[in-house]
Amino acid sequence: MKLRRILIALQGEFETEWLQAAGLGSLAAPFQAGLEVTEAQLGEAVRPLPREQAAAVRRRVRRLNRTVRRRRAASRARKPDIRDVFRDLENSSGSEPRSRSATPDSLDSLPSGGSGSPPAEWADGPTPTDFVERYPGTGAHSPLARTPSAPAAPRRAPVSPPLPMHELFKPNDLHWADIATNTEGIELLGYQRYGTVQGPRIGKERINGSILKGNDPFINNKHASVSRAKSVVSAQQPLSFEHKFNLDRQMMSHDEDWPEADSNVDIESISEPQLKRLQPLLWLELTAIFDKYSLPFQKRKPPKKKRKEEGSVFGVSLETLVRKDMILWEETCSAPSVLCCVTRALRARAHHEGLLRVSGNKQKVSELSQLIERQWYEDRGAVEAAVSLAKGHDLAAVYKRLLRALPQPLLTQELMRLFYHTYALSGSTRGRALNLLVLLLGPEARATLRELLRLANDIVAHAHANKMNEHNVAMIIAPTLFPPSLLIKQSDSLETQLATAANSCHVTEAMMRHSEQLWTVPPSLLAAAQRKPQAHRRLQHT
Repeated sequence: MKLRRILIALQGEFETEWLQAAGLGSLAAPFQAGLEVTEAQLGEAVRPLPREQAAAVRRRVRRLNRTVRRRRAASRARKPDIRDVFRDLENSSGSEPRSRSATPDSLDSLPSGGSGSPPAEWADGPTPTDFVERYPGTGAHSPLARTPSAPAAPRRAPVSPPLPMHELFKPNDLHWADIATNTEGIELLGYQRYGTVQGPRIGKERINGSILKGNDPFINNKHASVSRAKSVVSAQQPLSFEHKFNLDRQMMSHDEDWPEADSNVDIESISEPQLKRLQPLLWLELTAIFDKYSLPFQKRKPPKKKRKEEGSVFGVSLETLVRKDMILWEETCSAPSVLCCVTRALRARAHHEGLLRVSGNKQKVSELSQLIERQWYEDRGAVEAAVSLAKGHDLAAVYKRLLRALPQPLLTQELMRLFYHTYALSGSTRGRALNLLVLLLGPEARATLRELLRLANDIVAHAHANKMNEHNVAMIIAPTLFPPSLLIKQSDSLETQLATAANSCHVTEAMMRHSEQLWTVPPSLLAAAQRKPQAHRRLQHT
C-alpha cells in the first residue's frame, strides 16, 4: 500500500514538467491544485497550435486527469484493519466473547472443565446407530451399493492432454518474452503467465534496440535455439558490430526533403527574448514527431548533486570554462577557448593518416595534458605554441580526453537519450528531429558540438589521404557523444550492446551529414514564435 501511494504521488510529475517546458503551465496549475483540466481550458490552450502538437498536449492532459481521479479514489479508500475480520464473528457468538486463540487457558472455560471429553449434557441425547448394525451384511462380503440418501462421489473431469508450448503462449508476431522450445542444455521446469504486456513496436519490428527487416532470420525463426556459449557465431546472423550497422543501414532511406525552404536563419543570430519564446515551440514540435512514431519521449532530470570541479581545465563544465574566458580575455565565443585551440590545430592536420583512430604517444599525451591543465589560464601563449608543435595523433588523444572528462556528456543528460532514439527515424524525419534537439541545447554545448562536427567533416574530406571515411570517424566520435556507461547496463546481453553501439553510430553519421542544417531555425516555428505573445495575452484576458 505504501509503495502504491508513492507511485500515485509520482504520477503526473513528468506531464507537469512537460507542460511547463512547452509554455503551457496554465494547464498544469489545476493538477497541482488537485483538480482536473476542463475541456474548455484545454480547448482554449491548444487552439493556436497545429493539429499534431495539439494532439500531443491533449494526450498528456488526459494522463493528468486520470492521475487526479486515481488520487481521489485512493484517498477515499479506507485502509483495512485486521480486527474487522473477527468483529462479526464475536458479535454472532452471543453475549460471552469468544477467545481468538485456542490456548490451554481458553479451554478451561469449556463446560467439560478442560478434561478433553464432551460434557455430560451432550450424552443425554440418543446415540446414533452404528453403520454395521443398520446395514448388516448378508454373509459373504458383498460390495456396498450407494443408497439413495448417500451423496454421490464427485466425478473427475476428463484430463485433456497438455497443449504444446507454442499453442499455450500463442505469440502474435514478436514478443519480448518468447520462450524457446528447441533449447540446448535447458530444461523447462515451470512457467507462469505474467499478463499480456508486449514490447513496443515502433513502425518496423525491433528487438534489443535494433530495427530488423521482415526477412531477418530472427523474426522468421521465432523460437531460435538458445546456446549458452556467447562466442559461437551463427552462420545466418553473425553477431558483430558491422552486421548490425549494415543491416540497419539497408533499412533506412536517405530522402532529403528537409530542411524547409528559405531556412537560412542561424540560431546564433536569434535574440535572447525571441529564443525564449521559441523554446516551447521546439519542444512541442519534437514531442509531436516522437509521438507520431511511438518513440519513448522522456526528458531526464539533471543530477541534483553537481560534481565538484577540482581541476582548472579537465573535468570542468563548459559553462565554467566559457565564463572564465569572458572574465580573463573578454571572449564572446560560446565554445571554450581551449577546445577551439585544439580543434584548429587538428583541422590543420586533417590529412594525417589515421587521425582520431591511431593512438598517440602515451607520455607526450600526458605531458601536453598537464601543460594545458597548469598553464592555460596562466600562460596561454606558451600552451598555444606547444599545441602548434604537437603531432596530430597526440593532439587527437588530448582532444578526446578533454571531451570525455566533462562532468556531463556533450549532448547533456537531459537530451542524450532523445538524441539516441532518433536512430529509429530515417531521412528527413530524423534530420528534422536532430535539428530540433540541437536547437534545444544550451549555447555552450551547441557551439562545442558545432566545432566537433566541423572537425569531423574536415577529416572526412581528406579521406583519400588519411584513410578515414564517414563511418570510421562516426564510430570513434560516437562513444564521446553517447557514453556507453549511460546507455548500456551491465546486465545487457552482447547483442544489445552491439545494437546500442550501431545505433549511436547511425545517429552520429546523421549529425555529420546534416551538420550545416542543424543550426538553422525552421521558418514555420520562427513565424509562430512571433505570434506567441499575442496568444498568451488572449489566454490571460480570458
